[in-house]
Amino acid sequence: MNKLTLIVLFIISYGYSQDDTEKQELKTDNYTTVNSKYFNNLYCINDSLFRSEQPSKMGFKELENSGVKTIINLRRLRNDIKKAQNTDLQLEHIPLATKFIQEEDVIEVLQRVQNAEKPVLIHCWHGSDRTGVMIAAYRIIVENWTKEDAINEFKIKEFGYHKNRYPNLVELLENLNVEHIKKELGIE
Repeated sequence: MNKLTLIVLFIISYGYSQDDTEKQELKTDNYTTVNSKYFNNLYCINDSLFRSEQPSKMGFKELENSGVKTIINLRRLRNDIKKAQNTDLQLEHIPLATKFIQEEDVIEVLQRVQNAEKPVLIHCWHGSDRTGVMIAAYRIIVENWTKEDAINEFKIKEFGYHKNRYPNLVELLENLNVEHIKKELGIE
C-alpha cells in the first residue's frame, strides 16, 4: 500500500472509532430513533412517550397508525387542529415561550402526560428545545434520572438543542425542585 492509502485508511478508522465512542457516551439505549419519511426528528423515549418536531398532515396519520393516542403541542402560536384533521388523536396545546419556561410549565406538561391516553407524543416546532426540556424533566421526575444524566441527554447533538439561544433551559433543569414537582404530580 502506498502512503496516501494508509493515511486515508487511518483517517477513516479514526472517524469510526470516534463515532462509536461518542454513541456509547450518549446512552442511545435509552431512546430509539424512529425511521419515518414524514419526520426528521422522531424518537421513542419509552413505550408510552415519543418526541418530535411539528408533524405534517401525513405525520399525524402515521402517528395514529402506529398507535400514538395523544399529542401535546408546545408551540406558542400554532395548534394542531388543521394538520391533525381526520384523525382520532387527542390534541393538547400548551403554548410555551422557550425563553420563559418555568417550573410551573414543567408541572403542567408532566400532568398532561400523566393524565393522557398513551402513548403520547410531545412536539414543538423543531422538537429540540421546548420538547427537549420537557423530556429531560420527565427523565428526572418520572424515571428518577440524575439531573446530570438528563441534561447530558438533552444536549445530544441529534436532538438539536440550541444552547446559545436558550441557556436558560439547562439552568431550569439544574434548579428543578424535584420533590415539589413529584408532590404536585402525586409521585412517590
